[in-house]
Order: sequence, then structure tokens, then C-alpha cells
Amino acid sequence: MLLLSKILSLLIYPLSLSLLLLIAACLVRLTGAGRLANLLTVLATVWLYFCATEFGASQLLAPLEAAYPAFADEELPKADAIVVLGGGVSGETRYGLGGDLNQAADRLWRGAELYRAGKAPIMVLSGGAVLAGGLPEAALMAQKLRGLGLPDTAWIEEPRSRTTRENAQYSRALLADKGVHHILLVTSASHMRRAAAVFTAQGFVVTAVATDHQQPLRVGPVPGWLPTLERLARSTRAIHEWVGYWVYSWLGYFTPSVNETVA
Repeated sequence: MLLLSKILSLLIYPLSLSLLLLIAACLVRLTGAGRLANLLTVLATVWLYFCATEFGASQLLAPLEAAYPAFADEELPKADAIVVLGGGVSGETRYGLGGDLNQAADRLWRGAELYRAGKAPIMVLSGGAVLAGGLPEAALMAQKLRGLGLPDTAWIEEPRSRTTRENAQYSRALLADKGVHHILLVTSASHMRRAAAVFTAQGFVVTAVATDHQQPLRVGPVPGWLPTLERLARSTRAIHEWVGYWVYSWLGYFTPSVNETVA
């Protein structure tokens, strides 16, 4: 199922889909179907341009983020645990030391803020290894929290999950005997719709603590109609989440499963 979601996402990512359409155009042109080849070329160009503009990025990302604005600490309730989802720390690099924070690193920082504000007595760092033999992201997140001065008693690590659904499943198994019912779920705003749904399906009462909002308040200095790599990246992240949500919904992952167990 992990492979299915990733393949579907890749097929309609702006660069991937545009490249596939251009390849198809070349092949079709060899058969003499010039009009169809021209149509495929236009579709590839329009899709890539749309996703690389501010209008396109906003249309794809804004609905996801608008549903989950940020809240100050004092606006949030206390909970039994803080669950921080992986995605904010990149894997080990050849010449680096540990993992590097990436564009979603606000997740980890926000979790630390909530813990220091006394919003819950424990954090769960949820994230497994991307590659076989590599350090799980939970361990890499723990390294960063130590660097921020938090004690090891502040968190427990969930190092096996590779998907959002597994984040929820393994977190539930980890917390089952700890009396944890209400959680503060910390992840990127664009990811929260899917994440909150699967954690709710696992029996948690979820308070969404969205962070890593990407939609800019103001456009500039590059005009919105000009394509940029940053806008293309925002569109790609949004498409990943839309596809992920649809796949999870289709597979029934948002429906509570009372008898479900995780090995």
C-alpha cells in the first residue's frame, strides 16, 4: 500500500507527469499522429507552468493549510502526550554528523515548545528508517532535542513507522498501556488532514497542532505569474498530500478498527 500511494503521487507530480506526457508525445509523433502529439506537448507545458506559478501552488496548497491554522501555546489544551511525526529531519549524509533539519523541521521545534510549556508530560517521536541499515528518524529527532537541552526522559521513540498510518498504529501500540487517550498531534499543516484522520481512527482524541505552514502571506519579489522552483515544490508537496488522502480514504484507513493489531 505504501508503494501504491508513492506510485500514484509520482505519476501526477508536476515534473513526472510533464515528462511522461512529453515522452508520450514523442512516441505518438513517430506514428504520424501529429495533432495528438501537439496536444500532449501543450498539456505537459500547461501543467508544469500551472504548478510552478503562485496561482497554481496556492490553489493546490491553500485548502490544506487553511483548515489547520497555527495556535499559540495558551490557546491549546493540556493532553496526555505530544506526538511529533517524522519528516523534519533528513537521513544521515556522507559527510555530515547525524541528520540535517529540512523544510519541515518546525515539527520538531514545535513539539519541544509544547513540552517546555507543560502541555503534556511526554513526547512520542514517530519515524522509522527511510533506508535499510540507516538510523530511524526517531533517533535523529532525539539527537536534535538533546541539542536543544531537553532530557532523554522527555520523549519515547517510535522507530518503526514508514507511513502516516504506521505512525498512528505504532504510536497506539506504544502508548496502549500508558493511559494515553488525548494527544497533541504535531505535523505540517498540509499533512494534518490525513494524519489527524488516521490517529483518530486508532482511537486517539486528537488536538491538531499544525506547523510548517508554507503558503506565503505576500507574494514577491518575483511576480506570481513567473514560475519558480519554490512554487513548484509547494505544488508537489500539496499533490502528495491530496493523493495520500484519497488513497487512504479508498483503502478505508480512516475507519476505526477495534481488532487491529500491530506486530
